[in-house]
Amino acid sequence: MVFGLFKKDRTADSVFVNGNIYTQDADMPWAEAVACKDGEIIYVGNRQEAERFTGADTYVVDLAGKYMLPGLINTHSHPALRVFEDTYIPVSENQDIDDILGMMSDYILNNPEEEIYFGYGFGNNVLKELTQEEASAKLDEVCLDKPIMLMSNGEATLWVNNCALEQARAAAQEDGVLNISIEYFLQVVSPFDYDELQNKTVGLASEYCSRGFTSIFNAGAPEFMDNFYQNVIINMHQQDMIKQRHFGSLRVARNIKPETVINRLMQKKTNTTELDDYVHCNTLKITLSRDADYESIDTENLRKLLEQVCARGFDAHMDILDRKAFMECMASITAIRNAGYRKNNFIVASDADIREDREGFCLNEMCLDNVFFQPSTRCEPSNEYAAIEGASSVEEILDRFTIDAAVSLGVSDKLGSIEVGKYADLVVFEENPFDVMKPAMFKKLSADMTILAGHVVYDVEEDNMQEWYNLMSGMQL
Repeated sequence: MVFGLFKKDRTADSVFVNGNIYTQDADMPWAEAVACKDGEIIYVGNRQEAERFTGADTYVVDLAGKYMLPGLINTHSHPALRVFEDTYIPVSENQDIDDILGMMSDYILNNPEEEIYFGYGFGNNVLKELTQEEASAKLDEVCLDKPIMLMSNGEATLWVNNCALEQARAAAQEDGVLNISIEYFLQVVSPFDYDELQNKTVGLASEYCSRGFTSIFNAGAPEFMDNFYQNVIINMHQQDMIKQRHFGSLRVARNIKPETVINRLMQKKTNTTELDDYVHCNTLKITLSRDADYESIDTENLRKLLEQVCARGFDAHMDILDRKAFMECMASITAIRNAGYRKNNFIVASDADIREDREGFCLNEMCLDNVFFQPSTRCEPSNEYAAIEGASSVEEILDRFTIDAAVSLGVSDKLGSIEVGKYADLVVFEENPFDVMKPAMFKKLSADMTILAGHVVYDVEEDNMQEWYNLMSGMQL
């Protein structure tokens, strides 16, 4: 009787058998069966032993010799940027006022059907010599009868024409709003089709599944894009539609009071609480440059910001654009470590040559506790394989997408390998990944199946996007 109760308690929700299972566990590199219960792995080994965990209600999947790996973790993803791709007019931070006005004039001439013109990316200093009235008048010269809104790269400035301004003021008067924030402006003079953006989010989730990604780290996006994306992901979780774990970040690209940054980061983290470890936000994303033409966080603010980030238990992800910025970054991290903050993770993303020892700088003289280096995340948003840049073997690629990624995100106790007690996030390929002739060909592999918390969330033969779209169309953000 006691043994029967024990067997019932250990009955798995799902069991995967007859596979070539690459575990990333040095003590058992390969297995043929995995059993999962309550979202975690409860057994890894051979098929005969796995039968002990199989009951009448267990979902059994015959892998038929296919290859199962730990779910891939993408640390170079820009999902919010991808969702908003082609929804705004890209403006370079290197363009001056005349360049921007000329570009906008050409765009409006070639796209007369659009009701609102929204651009993003101009430099924060472009309008420093103009008043708000003068700046709006400049855009009025381009278009008087339709709203124009241009947001700066650091999101500090929203440059609008008077048509857009009048619409926002009318809405504010009706709503009883005294101070018009950028967020409110985007809400009432909305340049986006939010139903379309929701559907793109759903489609992107399915694409990630087809590539084998079960966890996604957002490596940086403008806050207004990221907030929308996070809200959709939270709604997908509430609708039991989520297909990846999401690790969010808050991007900072200019000098802002550390207290303000921390409050925003804490708010994003609060929004993801009680989501069963499917949606997180625990990372501050900083882009650092010491190029004279690039506006960035200054040294004093960087130190203060990193200290407060560490004091509140957050991690930092830093994209470093040049050698001088890298040396300052490492000096700041070392100072933070010497101040007693040792547990927080720092991910330093840059081109490899920036990290080389030279000019009296030796990386090993810096404090490298919980500091992880990876290729730059300043890549094209659609490049989902930037993390494997420079990898020399399939083994190295798999390390970067599994155990290395889990360690850098501070979740190696739950993700990155197929071991008892870890989350049952898994991916199945029909082809043997180790048969790939060149590492660069890894990106051509397509997953047959992805499993999140022990549940099959994607099957190449059964994936039904239309059901997702129908569900999403009824969601209220």
